[in-house]
Amino acid sequence: MYSFWLFFAGPSIAGGVVPVAIDDIAKQMLALLPNDGTPVLNRVMQVMLSRELGVAIDQDQFFTARDALLQQGRVGRLRGQGGQVFLLRELQPNEAPVAAQPERWPEARLMASLKIYLEGPFRKGLELPPDGICLVQDTSAMGPVRGRWARPDFILIAARRFKFIPSPQLDVHSFELKTETGADDLAVYEALAQTRFTHFGYLVWHLPDQSKAETRLDEIEKQCEEHGIGLIRMRDPNDPNACEILLDPVRKATLAATVDDFLELRLTDAQRKDIQHAMTEARP
Repeated sequence: MYSFWLFFAGPSIAGGVVPVAIDDIAKQMLALLPNDGTPVLNRVMQVMLSRELGVAIDQDQFFTARDALLQQGRVGRLRGQGGQVFLLRELQPNEAPVAAQPERWPEARLMASLKIYLEGPFRKGLELPPDGICLVQDTSAMGPVRGRWARPDFILIAARRFKFIPSPQLDVHSFELKTETGADDLAVYEALAQTRFTHFGYLVWHLPDQSKAETRLDEIEKQCEEHGIGLIRMRDPNDPNACEILLDPVRKATLAATVDDFLELRLTDAQRKDIQHAMTEARP
């Protein structure tokens, strides 16, 4: 949990400002969330926190506290229409877990399946040279909290050099993951908005065979094609080979400086060094 303090313009003690810790914001959020797991809109929870704590909780402080709880597995989130947060209820002693329903895959569970696919079949499809590199990074809770749709679920960075062309090439792919019932018009725009930081944008949709949501597939595919967004259908999360690329994305002319700044805040030191090495090491 975060141990530093944030200060707000609020009630004062002896002429000073009363400090409010991220810990306190997170604890209050847990207290306010319904025990039955009912989701609450992010903006509503932000107002509730401000009222309960008696200080103005801004967006940065709210998302910092929420992301800390996400990493601890205390809360979950839903995307779209401003986003929602919900309590992940812990089992009580002697309480049997509810039997899993195979047809229902929450986004958190799908994330692991998508990572396996990106590091396996998708990477293989890029046909990188032996000295090329491919990095996959979960960025769903990384980077600045300001800016709408600035956090893709995953990014994939591919770097390669060529035999005759002197300049190396760096491609950054962003992936927005949606559950079976989560893909709509807004999902396409979310994937599109993320390409302001990357070269290629994809919408990844968990859409099993014979799903009722298949009635929306033609419309979603049409919108993706119109905006140059790739569409990946995840039929069976248990099988990484069951992912199908329905549409290839169009490469966006994103400024190099923008991509550079984006990666700086979302990669580890080791990943940065790997990319720098791949882009600068002279070919023998």
